Amino acid sequence: MTAAVVLTPVSAPVADHVAEHVLVVALEGALDYTNAERLRRDVEAALGEEHRELVLDLSGLNFCDSTGIRILLSVRKLMQERHGAVTLAGLNARLARIFRVTGLISAFTVAPGLAEAVEAVGARSTPR
Repeated sequence: MTAAVVLTPVSAPVADHVAEHVLVVALEGALDYTNAERLRRDVEAALGEEHRELVLDLSGLNFCDSTGIRILLSVRKLMQERHGAVTLAGLNARLARIFRVTGLISAFTVAPGLAEAVEAVGARSTPR
């Protein structure tokens, strides 16, 4: 059994430049069928009423199977229902390739790093 993927709120200095309607969290570890549903619940619990944008820093994610990708799409749907979006930051080469080959790369805003993701969210959004 794989250990649960860790969801950690991102703190300063990046978080200092984030509007209140944006939640920035980092994922670390392996995201697979053994822990994907827990991640979905953890994300839902972390989201406040005010959050319309979600930035997921995936630079610490070393593995993601199809169940993990399904959960990322589920989180995307949840954010769309809030009239918001999900931005993915720091995809490793393997995960970026999977997203490109499957066409899922166009389902998310993708940034090379966390700073660029925060900048992209700030450029496209204003609090509602």
